Amino acid sequence: MLSASRVKIVSIVLATALAFSLTACSGAADGEDSEFPTLDLQVASSTFSEPWILSEMVKIFLEDLGHNVEHTINIQADTSHALMSAGELDFYMSWTGTEFTGLLEMDVTEEWRDRERVFDYVHERLEEDYDRTLFPPLGFNNTYALAVRQSFAEEHGLEKASDLIDMAPDLTIGTDTTFQERSGDGFDAMAEHYGFEFGEVTGMTYGILYRAVASGDVDVSVAYSTDGRIPAMDLVILQDDRNFFPPYDGVIIGRNETLEADPRIAETLSVMWGAIDEATMARLNAEVDVEEREFADVAREFMQENGWIE
Repeated sequence: MLSASRVKIVSIVLATALAFSLTACSGAADGEDSEFPTLDLQVASSTFSEPWILSEMVKIFLEDLGHNVEHTINIQADTSHALMSAGELDFYMSWTGTEFTGLLEMDVTEEWRDRERVFDYVHERLEEDYDRTLFPPLGFNNTYALAVRQSFAEEHGLEKASDLIDMAPDLTIGTDTTFQERSGDGFDAMAEHYGFEFGEVTGMTYGILYRAVASGDVDVSVAYSTDGRIPAMDLVILQDDRNFFPPYDGVIIGRNETLEADPRIAETLSVMWGAIDEATMARLNAEVDVEEREFADVAREFMQENGWIE
């Protein structure tokens, strides 16, 4: 059964589709131009392949509608929030857990482990407080995770995160700066939740984290569960057995003023909802991070394979 928030979104899309149809019919009848104005739109994505690929898909859809679109990568979440609030950003890709603990500053208590409940809360708050639309999940949950080498896991019998507790003082963990700085669901909160006291915490850019753990420069790495480099580099994810991380459903966020300026946008983007599962997202990420393909090419090819564009 659809939640109230998702029913509302579906209703909005159906309504805008009907409005567009009626407008087109009316324009054809009286001879007036029924085309929507060309908009100059801004799309942003953060610092790794997953948001690059998905935000590029949004860009391609918007361009197919006739708009001028600029896609800027490597924009941190707080900057995206500020830009959208200032009317300088129209769309960005995010995750429900990121919005929940970041922008909305919510604590991840036991009651907030449910994916649909977190989605509903974030959707309602973004709509009411920020005049933004949180579209339905894309279909995958890309949670933070802890990764180790397969050989290291086998040597020490590691299957779940709590298996690291007694070993932690003798281990080095690598983490990207974003995770180190996050409150609520970042490194400090995770360490407190599990009782980790790692011997050394090494900060590095996200792009070299996997190479560092694969080569043995660090013993454990913070990771994203849909990252294609995990299987490619013979790494394994340790189960979050103490349920620290909130759900991180991938989502697209849009500025309502932009969606109102062209009601076709919501209907066009709706083909993405629920269409990309974890395995698919990991495969797309691997094409960029492992095969070193251009993210724009990966995005366009996937859209063509699924019949979303010609």
